[in-house]
Amino acid sequence: MELTEHGQNHPNLITLSNSGWRDASGKTHKQSFIVPWNAPIVPVNITSVSEIDAALIDQICQFKPEIIVLATGDEITYPNTDLLLPLVQNNIGLEVMTNTAAARTFNVLMSEGRQALCLFLIKN
Repeated sequence: MELTEHGQNHPNLITLSNSGWRDASGKTHKQSFIVPWNAPIVPVNITSVSEIDAALIDQICQFKPEIIVLATGDEITYPNTDLLLPLVQNNIGLEVMTNTAAARTFNVLMSEGRQALCLFLIKN
């Protein structure tokens, strides 16, 4: 088996600090945000899965990710399945997990060079 080392130098990596969620540039985020693999982090004005709407799904699809990591806070909460049709139509995968698991998973996907996007929900 061949092993390959993947560096952790992507600008959109996510870590937890005492003051909130921090990206690789050191900026702390206290509101929900979208973290694409290929663009700057985008704040979003929602705090729970129930607030995800068709417009947000369309916005996410515009990035053309191969997989979306949905970080839903301290507990896993699944979105309304009626909203997910655009993901199926665009062949985009969806993984739903807690924020800490999502941060770890997203960072691994970034280190592998995957076209991943994380919708990171933060409750105020």
